[in-house]
Amino acid sequence: MINLLVSLGAGVVGFLLFFATGIAHAVGSILPGAIAAIGAYIFLARRTGKQLEAVMAVAQKEMMARKPDRAVQVLQDAFALARWQFGISSSLHANIGVLLYVQKKFDEAEPHLRKSAGTLLRLWQAQAMLAALLFRKKQYDEMEKVFDGAKRGNKSETLLYAVHAWCENQRGEKKKAIEILQKGMSENPSDEKLKTLLGRAQNDKRLKLDGWGEQWWQFWLENPPGMVNPQGNVFSGRQRFGRGGGFRR
Repeated sequence: MINLLVSLGAGVVGFLLFFATGIAHAVGSILPGAIAAIGAYIFLARRTGKQLEAVMAVAQKEMMARKPDRAVQVLQDAFALARWQFGISSSLHANIGVLLYVQKKFDEAEPHLRKSAGTLLRLWQAQAMLAALLFRKKQYDEMEKVFDGAKRGNKSETLLYAVHAWCENQRGEKKKAIEILQKGMSENPSDEKLKTLLGRAQNDKRLKLDGWGEQWWQFWLENPPGMVNPQGNVFSGRQRFGRGGGFRR
Protein backbone atom coordinates (compact mmCIF):
# COMPACT_ATOMS: atom_id res chain seq x y z
CA MET A 1 0.00 0.00 0.00
CA ILE A 2 2.40 2.67 1.23
CA ASN A 3 5.15 0.96 -0.75
CA LEU A 4 3.02 1.20 -3.88
CA LEU A 5 2.24 4.88 -3.33
CA VAL A 6 5.88 5.72 -2.70
CA SER A 7 6.86 3.79 -5.83
CA LEU A 8 4.31 5.64 -7.94
CA GLY A 9 5.71 8.89 -6.54
CA ALA A 10 9.19 7.80 -7.58
CA GLY A 11 7.86 7.08 -11.04
CA VAL A 12 6.37 10.55 -11.33
CA VAL A 13 9.64 12.11 -10.21
CA GLY A 14 11.53 10.04 -12.76
CA PHE A 15 9.16 11.12 -15.53
CA LEU A 16 9.35 14.81 -14.58
CA LEU A 17 13.12 14.71 -14.25
CA PHE A 18 13.48 13.69 -17.89
CA PHE A 19 10.56 15.67 -19.27
CA ALA A 20 10.98 18.97 -17.39
CA THR A 21 14.71 19.19 -18.10
CA GLY A 22 14.21 18.51 -21.80
CA ILE A 23 16.23 15.29 -21.76
CA ALA A 24 13.30 13.54 -23.42
CA HIS A 25 9.83 14.38 -24.72
CA ALA A 26 6.68 13.22 -22.92
CA VAL A 27 6.54 9.76 -24.50
CA GLY A 28 10.26 9.22 -24.07
CA SER A 29 10.02 10.13 -20.39
CA ILE A 30 7.57 7.34 -19.65
CA LEU A 31 10.22 4.60 -19.69
CA PRO A 32 12.56 6.15 -17.10
CA GLY A 33 9.52 6.93 -14.95
CA ALA A 34 8.39 3.31 -15.15
CA ILE A 35 11.89 2.05 -14.34
CA ALA A 36 12.04 4.33 -11.30
CA ALA A 37 8.64 3.12 -10.08
CA ILE A 38 9.42 -0.57 -10.55
CA GLY A 39 12.87 -0.28 -9.00
CA ALA A 40 11.51 1.57 -5.98
CA TYR A 41 8.74 -0.98 -5.49
CA ILE A 42 11.11 -3.94 -5.64
CA PHE A 43 13.42 -2.30 -3.12
CA LEU A 44 10.63 -1.34 -0.72
CA ALA A 45 8.88 -4.71 -0.99
CA ARG A 46 12.11 -6.54 -0.21
CA ARG A 47 12.74 -4.29 2.76
CA THR A 48 9.28 -4.94 4.17
CA GLY A 49 9.70 -8.65 3.46
CA LYS A 50 12.88 -8.74 5.53
CA GLN A 51 11.08 -6.97 8.37
CA LEU A 52 8.37 -9.61 8.24
CA GLU A 53 10.96 -12.40 8.24
CA ALA A 54 12.48 -10.92 11.39
CA VAL A 55 9.05 -10.96 13.06
CA MET A 56 8.51 -14.59 12.04
CA ALA A 57 11.90 -15.51 13.50
CA VAL A 58 10.97 -13.98 16.86
CA ALA A 59 7.59 -15.76 16.84
CA GLN A 60 9.32 -19.04 16.03
CA LYS A 61 11.70 -18.51 18.94
CA GLU A 62 8.75 -18.04 21.28
CA MET A 63 7.16 -21.24 19.97
CA MET A 64 10.37 -23.17 20.50
CA ALA A 65 10.35 -21.85 24.08
CA ARG A 66 6.81 -23.26 24.54
CA LYS A 67 5.29 -19.78 24.72
CA PRO A 68 2.50 -19.84 22.09
CA ASP A 69 0.68 -16.85 23.61
CA ARG A 70 3.82 -14.75 23.26
CA ALA A 71 4.20 -15.93 19.66
CA VAL A 72 0.65 -14.79 18.89
CA GLN A 73 1.33 -11.41 20.47
CA VAL A 74 4.49 -10.96 18.41
CA LEU A 75 2.49 -11.57 15.24
CA GLN A 76 -0.32 -9.28 16.38
CA ASP A 77 2.18 -6.48 16.95
CA ALA A 78 3.43 -6.85 13.38
CA PHE A 79 0.18 -5.68 11.77
CA ALA A 80 1.71 -2.23 11.45
CA LEU A 81 3.67 -3.68 8.52
CA ALA A 82 0.41 -4.41 6.69
CA ARG A 83 0.07 -0.71 5.84
CA TRP A 84 3.22 -0.94 3.78
CA GLN A 85 2.81 -4.03 1.65
CA PHE A 86 0.00 -6.02 0.08
CA GLY A 87 -0.36 -9.58 1.36
CA ILE A 88 1.24 -9.08 4.76
CA SER A 89 -2.09 -8.83 6.56
CA SER A 90 -3.26 -12.14 5.08
CA SER A 91 0.04 -13.80 5.94
CA LEU A 92 -0.13 -12.65 9.55
CA HIS A 93 -3.76 -13.71 9.89
CA ALA A 94 -2.85 -17.13 8.45
CA ASN A 95 -0.02 -17.69 10.90
CA ILE A 96 -2.04 -16.48 13.88
CA GLY A 97 -5.01 -18.60 12.83
CA VAL A 98 -2.90 -21.74 12.47
CA LEU A 99 -1.17 -21.11 15.79
CA LEU A 100 -4.48 -20.66 17.62
CA TYR A 101 -6.00 -23.67 15.86
CA VAL A 102 -3.25 -26.08 16.88
CA GLN A 103 -3.85 -24.97 20.49
CA LYS A 104 -7.52 -25.95 20.02
CA LYS A 105 -8.62 -22.32 20.31
CA PHE A 106 -10.99 -22.85 17.43
CA ASP A 107 -13.32 -19.90 18.03
CA GLU A 108 -10.39 -17.50 18.25
CA ALA A 109 -8.74 -19.03 15.21
CA GLU A 110 -11.71 -18.85 12.85
CA PRO A 111 -11.77 -15.09 12.11
CA HIS A 112 -8.04 -15.13 11.42
CA LEU A 113 -8.32 -18.18 9.16
CA ARG A 114 -11.12 -16.50 7.22
CA LYS A 115 -9.03 -13.37 6.71
CA SER A 116 -6.09 -15.46 5.47
CA ALA A 117 -7.91 -15.97 2.16
CA GLY A 118 -7.48 -12.36 1.07
CA THR A 119 -4.63 -13.01 -1.37
CA LEU A 120 -4.57 -14.30 -4.92
CA LEU A 121 -2.70 -17.41 -3.78
CA ARG A 122 -4.71 -19.39 -1.27
CA LEU A 123 -2.70 -20.17 1.84
CA TRP A 124 -3.44 -23.86 1.90
CA GLN A 125 -2.81 -24.85 5.50
CA ALA A 126 -4.80 -22.00 6.99
CA GLN A 127 -7.59 -22.62 4.49
CA ALA A 128 -7.60 -26.36 5.20
CA MET A 129 -7.96 -25.63 8.91
CA LEU A 130 -10.85 -23.28 8.17
CA ALA A 131 -12.49 -26.07 6.17
CA ALA A 132 -11.93 -28.45 9.09
CA LEU A 133 -13.70 -25.98 11.37
CA LEU A 134 -16.61 -25.83 8.94
CA PHE A 135 -16.68 -29.64 8.93
CA ARG A 136 -16.99 -29.59 12.72
CA LYS A 137 -19.93 -27.19 12.38
CA LYS A 138 -21.51 -29.35 9.66
CA GLN A 139 -21.41 -26.40 7.25
CA TYR A 140 -20.56 -28.74 4.42
CA ASP A 141 -21.34 -26.53 1.41
CA GLU A 142 -18.99 -23.81 2.59
CA MET A 143 -16.45 -26.44 3.62
CA GLU A 144 -16.32 -27.77 0.05
CA LYS A 145 -15.88 -24.27 -1.39
CA VAL A 146 -12.98 -23.56 0.95
CA PHE A 147 -11.26 -26.86 0.17
CA ASP A 148 -11.73 -26.37 -3.58
CA GLY A 149 -10.39 -22.82 -3.40
CA ALA A 150 -7.33 -23.95 -1.47
CA LYS A 151 -6.58 -26.74 -3.96
CA ARG A 152 -6.70 -24.46 -6.99
CA GLY A 153 -3.42 -22.83 -6.03
CA ASN A 154 -1.83 -25.78 -4.24
CA LYS A 155 -2.28 -28.87 -6.42
CA SER A 156 0.93 -30.48 -5.18
CA GLU A 157 -0.12 -30.44 -1.50
CA THR A 158 -1.24 -34.05 -1.11
CA LEU A 159 -2.34 -33.61 2.50
CA LEU A 160 -4.92 -31.09 1.31
CA TYR A 161 -6.59 -33.75 -0.84
CA ALA A 162 -6.31 -36.26 2.00
CA VAL A 163 -7.94 -34.01 4.60
CA HIS A 164 -10.74 -33.09 2.21
CA ALA A 165 -11.36 -36.75 1.38
CA TRP A 166 -11.32 -37.67 5.09
CA CYS A 167 -13.97 -35.05 5.85
CA GLU A 168 -16.18 -36.20 2.98
CA ASN A 169 -15.80 -39.84 3.99
CA GLN A 170 -16.68 -39.09 7.60
CA ARG A 171 -19.95 -37.47 6.60
CA GLY A 172 -20.89 -40.43 4.45
CA GLU A 173 -19.84 -39.06 1.04
CA LYS A 174 -17.59 -42.00 0.23
CA LYS A 175 -17.92 -41.66 -3.55
CA LYS A 176 -16.94 -38.01 -3.35
CA ALA A 177 -13.95 -38.91 -1.15
CA ILE A 178 -12.74 -41.37 -3.79
CA GLU A 179 -13.13 -38.76 -6.53
CA ILE A 180 -11.09 -36.25 -4.51
CA LEU A 181 -8.28 -38.75 -3.99
CA GLN A 182 -8.34 -39.72 -7.68
CA LYS A 183 -7.97 -36.05 -8.56
CA GLY A 184 -5.08 -35.78 -6.13
CA MET A 185 -3.41 -38.81 -7.73
CA SER A 186 -3.82 -37.30 -11.21
CA GLU A 187 -1.95 -34.23 -9.98
CA ASN A 188 0.60 -36.21 -7.93
CA PRO A 189 0.92 -39.64 -9.61
CA SER A 190 4.05 -40.70 -7.70
CA ASP A 191 2.75 -40.00 -4.19
CA GLU A 192 2.61 -43.31 -2.31
CA LYS A 193 0.71 -42.01 0.72
CA LEU A 194 -2.10 -40.71 -1.45
CA LYS A 195 -2.11 -43.93 -3.46
CA THR A 196 -2.44 -46.01 -0.29
CA LEU A 197 -5.24 -43.79 0.98
CA LEU A 198 -7.10 -44.12 -2.32
CA GLY A 199 -6.82 -47.90 -2.11
CA ARG A 200 -8.31 -47.89 1.40
CA ALA A 201 -11.18 -45.66 0.24
CA GLN A 202 -11.93 -47.91 -2.73
CA ASN A 203 -11.97 -50.95 -0.43
CA ASP A 204 -14.30 -49.23 2.03
CA LYS A 205 -11.68 -49.19 4.79
CA ARG A 206 -11.11 -46.48 7.38
CA LEU A 207 -9.07 -43.60 6.01
CA LYS A 208 -5.83 -43.42 7.97
CA LEU A 209 -3.70 -40.30 7.52
CA ASP A 210 -1.04 -41.30 10.04
CA GLY A 211 1.58 -41.24 7.28
CA TRP A 212 1.53 -37.44 7.25
CA GLY A 213 2.47 -37.42 10.94
CA GLU A 214 2.21 -34.15 12.82
CA GLN A 215 0.97 -32.33 9.74
CA TRP A 216 -2.19 -34.43 9.99
CA TRP A 217 -2.54 -34.50 13.76
CA GLN A 218 -2.47 -30.71 14.02
CA PHE A 219 -5.90 -30.59 12.34
CA TRP A 220 -7.34 -32.22 15.49
CA LEU A 221 -9.86 -34.21 13.42
CA GLU A 222 -8.53 -37.28 15.23
CA ASN A 223 -6.76 -37.42 18.56
CA PRO A 224 -2.99 -37.79 18.09
CA PRO A 225 -1.52 -40.69 20.09
CA GLY A 226 0.29 -39.60 23.23
CA MET A 227 -0.34 -35.90 22.62
CA VAL A 228 -2.86 -34.56 25.11
CA ASN A 229 -1.76 -31.03 25.92
CA PRO A 230 -2.38 -28.42 23.20
CA GLN A 231 -0.73 -25.64 25.19
CA GLY A 232 2.75 -25.82 23.71
CA ASN A 233 3.24 -29.56 24.05
CA VAL A 234 1.29 -30.77 21.05
CA PHE A 235 4.14 -30.85 18.61
CA SER A 236 7.82 -31.56 18.78
CA GLY A 237 8.94 -28.02 17.95
CA ARG A 238 10.00 -28.80 14.38
CA GLN A 239 7.44 -26.44 12.81
CA ARG A 240 8.58 -23.14 11.37
CA PHE A 241 6.52 -20.11 10.55
CA GLY A 242 6.06 -19.26 6.90
CA ARG A 243 5.49 -15.92 5.21
CA GLY A 244 2.92 -17.66 3.03
CA GLY A 245 0.85 -18.69 6.01
CA GLY A 246 1.05 -21.51 8.49
CA PHE A 247 3.88 -23.68 9.61
CA ARG A 248 6.49 -25.17 7.36
CA ARG A 249 8.45 -28.28 8.18
